[in-house]
Amino acid sequence: MILNYKITLTELSEAGKNFKWDQCFCKKCQRPMWGHGFVGRYFYNFPEILFLKRYRCPECAVVVTTRPCGYWPWIRSSIFRIYQGLIFRISNCHWPESLTRQCGGHWLKRFIYFTKMSMQTDLDIFLSDCFSKKIDFLSKIK
Repeated sequence: MILNYKITLTELSEAGKNFKWDQCFCKKCQRPMWGHGFVGRYFYNFPEILFLKRYRCPECAVVVTTRPCGYWPWIRSSIFRIYQGLIFRISNCHWPESLTRQCGGHWLKRFIYFTKMSMQTDLDIFLSDCFSKKIDFLSKIK
């Protein structure tokens, strides 16, 4: 389970493990959760590992990992960066210089697959709709 947290990566990078995390409550049983250590994650433009807090519910034993708002699970780049890269690629037929072709290609492939599944034809409008609704088209297919 993932808990989105309103923090910036700069704040987290500066404070490290000393960052003051708020108390969390379990979404299943509404009990206060215990700290369960940290998990290291890498993010785009941060060469060092950032430590995100984990929590564990004493009642139902669910483990929750925090994640900054604006980032999807398993993805190092922000949602906004993905959106900007795809809009640039759709409009200009090439990738921006700040984005690798391989990374952008992965995003575009998943986006086109998701678009075909949704029966949409206008990519610009559909991408803007996905961004405004924070639809995760990069997540694993279930």
